[in-house]
Order: sequence, then structure tokens, then C-alpha cells
Amino acid sequence: MKFLDILYPKRCALCDCVVSGREHPVCLQCRDEVKPITGPRCLRCSKPIDSDEKEFCLDCERHEFSFDCGFAVFLYCGKIKASIARYKYGGRQEYGRFYGEMLNLFASSYVTSWKPEALIPVPVHAGKLSKRGYNQAKVLADVLGKIWDIPVDSRSMKRRKKTRAQKNLDPAERRRNLREAFTLVQEVRYKTAVLVDDIYTTGSTVDTLARLLKEHGVERVYFLTVCIGRGL
Repeated sequence: MKFLDILYPKRCALCDCVVSGREHPVCLQCRDEVKPITGPRCLRCSKPIDSDEKEFCLDCERHEFSFDCGFAVFLYCGKIKASIARYKYGGRQEYGRFYGEMLNLFASSYVTSWKPEALIPVPVHAGKLSKRGYNQAKVLADVLGKIWDIPVDSRSMKRRKKTRAQKNLDPAERRRNLREAFTLVQEVRYKTAVLVDDIYTTGSTVDTLARLLKEHGVERVYFLTVCIGRGL
């Protein structure tokens, strides 16, 4: 085991420094920075909002989304933002265990009330999958599926169109960019599902997928993400 630790050292999921088994998955220096979102949240997408008197963020007030509601643990900023970048583009699949544990800690009550029959990782295009070697959403969904004993469906939905990077587009461009990007390749037999991804920004991706699922008989669609942008 010690030899394997030398070859494949454990790393902190926030700062990526090498850590001992006792410190894993987050080093002692970073533990104070593991700060989940607190305070009022949007009742639809769970973005933090500034007022207890508001029920929804500005995005959810302005747009009719197809998903029912969702939950994210962290605000997309600081060390967790850098962590997600390494997880997504730097080969740090092992971070998925930490993210899954955080979602289990803070989102399990939501999932229990939703009663999903399947977890669906947001699919990536075959070209990106070949280049990256893995789908980061599926890695996370697999962790959560084992924790909660919920089936993971990564086969029914495919991304058939390679789209431009969403982070560089405004909300209207994101919706156009995702039009006809996804397809169902086999019949889905469940009525309630949870979409799993790493980041929620404008909600365009999960909204597109939720609409597609509901067009094919799924009655309730929720989402879980590690991070989310700030609401207004």
C-alpha cells in the first residue's frame, strides 16, 4: 500500500497538494474553506439569493424551466472553482469521491423526498470523452449511485452535437447552442430522475435535458450539482 501511495499519492481535493491518508480528501489547511452555501436560496434552482422575502432568483423569475427543482452544495468561486477545473480537465477523477460525500451530506434529504428511480449524468460529446478519457458527471453519478443505491442511467441519453463552450456564451446563446444537441437513444421507463453535473450556471443544459426527458414520459426531473453561480 505504501508503494502505491508513492506511485499514486493522495491529493487534497481543494488545493491538489499531496496529503496523508489521515488528511485525505481535504488537507488540514483547506478544511476551513469547505463552506457550503448558507442562507436563503432560490426554491427552484437553489442559487443563493440576498433576501428572505424572495422565493426565486432573477433567472427563475424570468424563465420557465422544465426541471422541477435542484440543489448544489458550493458557490462556484475560489478554491472549489479551481478544484472543479482540475476534476474536469486535469484528470483528477478521484475528486469525485469528495464531491459525492459533500452531496450526500447536504443533499440526501432532498433526494429522499424526490424519490428518484435513476440518476442521469449529463452526457458529453464522444470527441470530448475520447480526449478527456472520462465523463466527470458520470464519475460523480457513479459515486452517488453507490452511496444511495440508486441506478445510474448513462446510456439512454447522448450528446449528438458538439457545441461551443457554454461558459463563453450569454443565456440566449446558450439555449441556441444546446438546441438539438441531445437525443434519447433508448426508451426510458422511469417517472422520476435526477440529472447530475459538476456546475450549474444559467441552467440551460439541465433545462434542455429535462425538457427532452419529459417529452418522453418522465414526469419529474430534478438536478444535483457540486457548484452553482450566484443568484440575484
